[in-house]
Amino acid sequence: MSRSFVVAVNPADLVTLEAAVTAGREAEEAWLKAAREREGIPGLRGRRLSRARERVRTERTRLRESGKLAGTVDLVVTRAVRAELRSRGMDRDWEPLPSHAVSAPGRPVGTGNGREGTDEEGKTLLSGRVTVKLPDDLAERLVRGCYWTSAPAVKALWEWAERWGDGPIGKLKDAARAGAPAGLAMMAAAFAERAPADALRERERLRAEIVTTGDVLRAAIRRAR
Repeated sequence: MSRSFVVAVNPADLVTLEAAVTAGREAEEAWLKAAREREGIPGLRGRRLSRARERVRTERTRLRESGKLAGTVDLVVTRAVRAELRSRGMDRDWEPLPSHAVSAPGRPVGTGNGREGTDEEGKTLLSGRVTVKLPDDLAERLVRGCYWTSAPAVKALWEWAERWGDGPIGKLKDAARAGAPAGLAMMAAAFAERAPADALRERERLRAEIVTTGDVLRAAIRRAR
């Protein structure tokens, strides 16, 4: 069984991924041709042919599962995700997610959209999309690893938000949603406590410690080969 992920990516990374898939497909086709010749498939018939084909299929499955053959997007990304998890120290068994977190999608509250997602002008760089399927065991390891790796920073960000809130802009939005007159809304924003520079730096540090499945998948796609 497998689990699907839709990933926002930089279009340039899709070009890299496509090249990796093409190279992998060509390598797999070359292996398959050699394996058929090794088994003597062109000259076999009947039961012997069936058994030879089964041996080739079994060996191809084994090589795909080990990452030695990768001729599809899913196989290329699966291999790269395993490598990315190892490089991050996340390739290990994790505790199951708390029940409240199982269906919570996206980036945790207070963590922004990720620095890699925008340019200096704030425009999105992740305008491409790719759907990948990972084996269930790997998908679960990815999801759990991201959750537990990020958990301390997420908790600290919640505490930061309770202490400093959203500042003047947040107060202005809250007042507008409550239907307050514009003058009162502006007054509420003017008197809102502003987070000092060191608190803002701390928030950025905590945001940088958040790891999402999208972060890992994008990094894996960039390392695809």
